[in-house]
Amino acid sequence: MIISVSINTVLRDVLSKFEQVYEKYEDREVKSPVITPNLIDYTHFEKPEDLYDFLYTEAPMEIFGQAKESENNVISHLVELYKSMPPDYKLRIVSDELGRAKSSTLWFLAKYGLVCDEIVFYTTKTLSNLWEETDLFITSDIDVIEHKPNDKKLIIVNKTYNEDFDNGTRIDSLKEIESLDIK
Repeated sequence: MIISVSINTVLRDVLSKFEQVYEKYEDREVKSPVITPNLIDYTHFEKPEDLYDFLYTEAPMEIFGQAKESENNVISHLVELYKSMPPDYKLRIVSDELGRAKSSTLWFLAKYGLVCDEIVFYTTKTLSNLWEETDLFITSDIDVIEHKPNDKKLIIVNKTYNEDFDNGTRIDSLKEIESLDIK
């Protein structure tokens, strides 16, 4: 069994860190507290390209590398789950980072001592391939949730922006999972 776990908002609090770094770099406050991944809605950037430049060129290490865990010791919990997985299981950590955010993400994972079998960066174009190679996905990401095939399992980590979806088991925290030995 291959289990894929999303990094953003499941393991890493990238939304709060984005808000902090944006306010520092732009010397202005976000329009409202950042609670969804639609970051352009909270900023004063005029074009999405300006946001992408900020995220992936100007400040990726501060946003993606220096973010905190989504909750204390969530990565340690995942490592313990990994250690007790059946030998034929594989744990894959996934994220939709671009450019220099990838190396920043790797630094984040190393900093917290993540242990897994594979780390995969995907795009919306490669998301279906990722699902093909996944038996169970643990995520809060709307794109992942929307593209769930009928024959796959999904655990949705509750967030305000994904509460309208009912195509998976819902949890409030990865720490609620006591074992990855899921049939």
